Parts: sequence; C-alpha cells; structure tokens
Amino acid sequence: MDRAEPPDWASRLGVIAILLGILLAASQANEWLKLSIVGSPPYTVATMPEPDCDEDELAEEGLSLTECLQLAYAVHDISISAPDWFKSFHITVSVVGMVLALLSVLVGIALVDYRPWAGAAAVSVFGALAVLDVVAFTGVVNTGPMIRQMYLWNILLWLFIHLAMAIGAIVGRQDEQAALRPAGT
Repeated sequence: MDRAEPPDWASRLGVIAILLGILLAASQANEWLKLSIVGSPPYTVATMPEPDCDEDELAEEGLSLTECLQLAYAVHDISISAPDWFKSFHITVSVVGMVLALLSVLVGIALVDYRPWAGAAAVSVFGALAVLDVVAFTGVVNTGPMIRQMYLWNILLWLFIHLAMAIGAIVGRQDEQAALRPAGT
C-alpha cells in the first residue's frame, strides 16, 4: 500500500504529543499516588509527630537533619493545608489527566504514522486536556496559599502547552483541508 507523504504538522505535533504525553502521564500518576498515600492526617500542625530522621538514612542520602525535617513537613503541606474537598477533587483530576495523557501518546503515534482520523482526535484530546487544566486551575485557586503555591504555576504551564497543541492541530487540519479543496472554491 503506497501512502502519500504525511503532512509535516502532523509528524511534528505527534512527536511533541508523545514526549509531553509520557511526561504528563507520569506527573499525573505521581500526584494520584501522593494524594492517595498522604491523605488527611489525624493531627494538626501543633500535634504532628516529629519526623523520623535516622542518621544512617541521612548519611546514605547525603541529607542534613534540617533537610530531612523540611522534606517531612513538605509531605504534610497538602494534608494539613488542603480543604476537605481537595483530596478527592485532585485525585479525580489526576486520574482523568493521566488517562487523557496516555490517549495523547496514542494520538501522537497516530499523527507520526499519519492516520486520517488523527487530526480530529488530536483536537479533541488536546482540547480536553486544556479544559481539564482550566478545571484544575479553578479548583486550586479556591484553596489556600500553600496549595496554590504548589500547583498554580504548573497548571498554568500545562494549560498553555495544551492550548498551543490544540491550536496547532486545528490550524494543521485547516491547512490540510484547504490543500484538498479544488482551486477556486
């Protein structure tokens, strides 16, 4: 079967979708795991137990006692400062984001090995990722300053990446459709 040369936009966007999709899937899976494990502690900042910073482990990791304490407190930042609804909200966003990121990898593969349906799928998946970023942004904005500090810039970065990818897919499809139309129509 002899195929026509795939459009440049599709192969370039496909490679970007594969690379960023793998990165985003790993990031979202990490967030899902972190929030599933951390949860809500049965204590407050005042009653939080002292972190267990074993000297052997500190030496093995090359950490000071101060760094160990900081890492332990950073783990509890979410559980202590997040509103009650945030854990379930962010786990849902993370799971949906991970699934969409994996779909974007598949769409990226379809764009590189150009399939006729790949352009429309790219617009849908990248658009859905951008909408999910807006939902995550809205949720994070309605939390406290520590949660906003942890998540806001990362969400905004992904929002702009997903918007650029969706716009790239839309423009690429339009150019491709314009090239297929007979001259003068």
